[in-house]
Amino acid sequence: MMKKIKAWIKLLETPEIGNAKAIRLTEILGEPKNFIGKPDDRLTDIDFISESAKENLAKGSKLENWDKIAELMETFEIKFISILDKDYPTLLKSIYTPPPFLFYRGKLDKDIFRRTIAIVGTRKPTNYGKIMTKRIGSKLVQAGFTIVSGLAYGIDTIAHLSTFENNGRTIAVLGTGCDQIYPPINREIAEKIIETGALISEYLPGQKVEKWNFPTRNRIISGISLGSLIIEGSKKSGALLTAKFALDQNRDVFALPGDINREQSAGPNYLIKLGAKIVTCPDDILEEYDLVLDRPEKPFPKLSEKEDNIYQVLLENKPEIQFDDLMLKTGYSVGELSTVLLSLELKSIIKKVPGNKIVPLY
Repeated sequence: MMKKIKAWIKLLETPEIGNAKAIRLTEILGEPKNFIGKPDDRLTDIDFISESAKENLAKGSKLENWDKIAELMETFEIKFISILDKDYPTLLKSIYTPPPFLFYRGKLDKDIFRRTIAIVGTRKPTNYGKIMTKRIGSKLVQAGFTIVSGLAYGIDTIAHLSTFENNGRTIAVLGTGCDQIYPPINREIAEKIIETGALISEYLPGQKVEKWNFPTRNRIISGISLGSLIIEGSKKSGALLTAKFALDQNRDVFALPGDINREQSAGPNYLIKLGAKIVTCPDDILEEYDLVLDRPEKPFPKLSEKEDNIYQVLLENKPEIQFDDLMLKTGYSVGELSTVLLSLELKSIIKKVPGNKIVPLY
């Protein structure tokens, strides 16, 4: 595993190789450990990187910080997952420039990503914002949602805390390495998150606080979520940036309306003007996913291999996909696909809508 991680880091540290090119290379050549530091004739045919980049990859020079990274991973029990791994979040794969890999502490599995929603907002919330975050967050957790946020002061912290009070799961996306908890006052919350959820980061272990990292990580908050709820924030806040990413990623955007005389309400009110769904109670979100509060939460049904294959394709093509397109992407025959879709429909995993389209419900 450590050779695999080292190779991925080397790939990203190679001049000219950013996220997009790294992913494209691995789609063609497979795991970086198979071609970095080795003479590989297959690099000759790659036309989207320069000759100097190919030489750097073939040399596979030593990573200066590797010993420290390896030590931190062992000390803090940090795990690693790449975009080539089956448990990499399906929703995240579909965004523009997804992170080629993630470091994480805690538990990452398909179940934690079955039904996810981001709750984000200002670091200086009003009492109204605090009350509504707790009220809505608690009900979403009770309905089976995993809450995604950024572990920041204010709304993020309250969103995470609402999951603990309701025995739910939450994911914190960090703008630092997984070993660096920011703000430090939230270390206890971070440790609690690890018990049932996860701290995740695209940054290397040891990466300290840099203000420009936080806007970038916001694309991951929205990217692993079905939708994002913006509680409070100014028009220039990080919460509004998360909403912008959500829109670009074809995700749902929800906003809590607020007092027009307060700066904290300017962002959500602006989003509502642009078409975000107004949220005045938890039902406003739940109805978007065909959920009701008075129905006991059901565990996600066990899926067969074929059912799970189809479900993953549906997630990658949210919000909906044509039957014919689904058939092309899965390679199943009409009869085979129809049978599996019927099974998924009976399990309340999908629904069919006019136009011969299929919509995932989780």
